[in-house]
Amino acid sequence: MSLLRKLLFSLVASAFVLILAEVGLRVAGYPPVAENPRFEHNSVYWIQDPDQKATEVAHRETRGSFLVSTDERGLRTPIHGPEKPAGMKRVMTLGCSTTFGWGVDDAESYPARLEHYLHEMGHDAVEVINGGQPGYTTFQGLWLWEEVLKDYAPDVVIVGYVVQDARRVAYSDVSQALIQEDAAFLKNNILYRIQLYKALRNLLGRVQTQAKDEQQEVFRVDDKNYLESLRTFKDKIEGVGAAPVYFGFPLERVGYTELHRNIMTAAAKADGVPHFDPSVEIEAMTRNETLYFPQDRGHANAAGCDTIGRMMADFLVDQGLVP
Repeated sequence: MSLLRKLLFSLVASAFVLILAEVGLRVAGYPPVAENPRFEHNSVYWIQDPDQKATEVAHRETRGSFLVSTDERGLRTPIHGPEKPAGMKRVMTLGCSTTFGWGVDDAESYPARLEHYLHEMGHDAVEVINGGQPGYTTFQGLWLWEEVLKDYAPDVVIVGYVVQDARRVAYSDVSQALIQEDAAFLKNNILYRIQLYKALRNLLGRVQTQAKDEQQEVFRVDDKNYLESLRTFKDKIEGVGAAPVYFGFPLERVGYTELHRNIMTAAAKADGVPHFDPSVEIEAMTRNETLYFPQDRGHANAAGCDTIGRMMADFLVDQGLVP
């Protein structure tokens, strides 16, 4: 038998085995899928309603409310629109509700205060785009980048995802996408349509489709996926000619986010990305100042957002990232 015929025979035999394995896994229903899974969010991807005009939003923890305005794509104030004016530079801030500014009015969010301080420091030809969305991890952030954010032509992109990625939940973001068979996710991750691939990922502990119980036990984005997401962001941002910045958004106390902060720090050093994490300074300041809502310690209040905005402005200027 010629070498070519032997090779073809081996390929056919291998394909036959793989097909049998695929059919067998589908018949067996492995990996199993939970019947009534408990997710943190109803959908895998979401975005704020567009064209809001000072809409009153309830802040359940403080029993108060705050005002939210958005542009035609669902991005919050400062509102500048997708088209960048000639001669203007843009700084885009990415993150979850901490970046969005949960609990504070439009002009009090950290991106709004960042723009204020940059202008105050004489950098008038800079606009800040608030790309923060409540509940976001790097998983949703990468989707939003392709769908919306890159259209704003940013020059500097501050990647501030850490708070939600580090949260422990019953199902990771990837697992939820698989269980719900989200079309957008499967379109961009076609291998997950193959049962054999999902089974191997399940055995390796990289995805789960059925929780052992409904207790919080896994990261929304695990350490390996978090590192991969940061580097994917770096490549995509640099791919449009912008400069990435990694931002470990400060909480009142570092706490549960420590692992993900360490990963971000290491990735920044290894990949040569400017990195800013004022957690130590902020934690010291909160011993004497109230920078977070006492009833909602995960979100900075107006004073906290102002402090973070000023510190970020100083960092960008020191790094020579704004004209």
